[in-house]
Amino acid sequence: MDNQFHLQDDFPKNFLWGASTSAFQVEGAANEDGKGESVADLRSKKSKFLDTSVSVDHYHHVEEDVALMAKLGLKSYRFSISWSRIFPHGNDEEPNQEGIAFYNKLINLLVKNQIEPIVTMFHFDCPVSLVKQYGGWASRKAISDFYNYAKTLFNEFGDRVKYWLTINEQSLLANVPEMNGIKDEDLRRLREKGENSNYNMFLAQAKVYRLCHDLFPNSMIGPAVSYMTNFPYDHTSKNALKSKNMEDLISFIDMDVALRGELPSYYLRYLEDSKITLDYHEGDADILKNGRANFLGLNWYSTSVFKLSNEESPKMLTGVISNVEKVTDDRLMNSEWDFSYDPVGLRFALQKVNDRYPHIPIIITECGWPERDQLENGQVHDPKRIKYLNGHIFELREAIKDGVNVISFNPWSFLDLLSVNDGMDKRYGLVYVNRNNQSMLDMKRYPKDSFYFYQKVIATNGKNVSKLEIDE
Repeated sequence: MDNQFHLQDDFPKNFLWGASTSAFQVEGAANEDGKGESVADLRSKKSKFLDTSVSVDHYHHVEEDVALMAKLGLKSYRFSISWSRIFPHGNDEEPNQEGIAFYNKLINLLVKNQIEPIVTMFHFDCPVSLVKQYGGWASRKAISDFYNYAKTLFNEFGDRVKYWLTINEQSLLANVPEMNGIKDEDLRRLREKGENSNYNMFLAQAKVYRLCHDLFPNSMIGPAVSYMTNFPYDHTSKNALKSKNMEDLISFIDMDVALRGELPSYYLRYLEDSKITLDYHEGDADILKNGRANFLGLNWYSTSVFKLSNEESPKMLTGVISNVEKVTDDRLMNSEWDFSYDPVGLRFALQKVNDRYPHIPIIITECGWPERDQLENGQVHDPKRIKYLNGHIFELREAIKDGVNVISFNPWSFLDLLSVNDGMDKRYGLVYVNRNNQSMLDMKRYPKDSFYFYQKVIATNGKNVSKLEIDE
């Protein structure tokens, strides 16, 4: 009997092989061409390493960098637009034309080289002026300002950008509100401000989803979610439940609201148990219901193992991740920065998403391996990154065979870039940038061994990736 059912048995021919960055981590030019100051700029100035003023200077190397993307063979490039480069104060009457010109230049170069732009609207860089004006995302005033910013992006770039990401890793910003410039000496009030900023971001995104569907019905728009895949330390139900609750409240909440259009019951109970009140207005439920995403961006790096702890850290502002301890699994390859190499975990994670939202299109917006790479005679040998890419691409293909609708893979990151807490020591890039924490050096770009491995992946549509290589 003929099989009437068909599953994808390999990467589709139109699969978008890409790479990722974010504006404040690569652009530099933080004080040039009318750009306003962002919270990310302020955070970087407090670092003992380099700040955003120059970073890896993508702003002045954009032609060279896109030429390297074309050499690599990229089919997509996921990057972010700096809100304060478009609106220096966040809510100016008119956009900054020099900022618009830069992104037009970048997008046009990508299109010319047949590289699909995947654009993130907000990646950790709230304009400082909005924080000073009314507290930033902690206030409902941010909803209309973000909407106006997004509408400007649609009007300026929507004719060439088909894939939009609204907010990057919203749950992290809610749980660590200082990253949004939100402060309060009282930790309980700070936590409530963080959850209200979370709610305001949900509302703002819903309105932007609806706007995108109205203006560009053939475009794709969704959140970029920090997807933590957690496992319990032992086989006890209480540790398993804690791991699940953490996944729900850190990762699935962003997906649930974006795709289902309502606040999930587990989140409402968390707010009630925590005695947190949201600034709810009449009509909010309709805003969420009528504005939904039509795809998901997932930032996925590794699995994590947790166990309940008897000690609660006062620095953990959310009840979600208090009273837990992360455990290192020594059976896995682990990086200096506490990421593990567990590629089967990616397949498992994607199956869970597909079970929850069947057939939803998924873009892997981040997935990468950090190392202290060394430049030697114009070359960078990064075998662990190659192993990481090979393993995760293999399991990505297995997930596609499972029936998961993955349409793009964008590893973090295309270039080495600024890590606020670790400067240039923590490198993710396929391309080495010749600078260190103290000096810009010559900023020359050097493709790493992983660049050439990934180049072959793209050229063969993943045919060079094998299980055998993973096990070696």
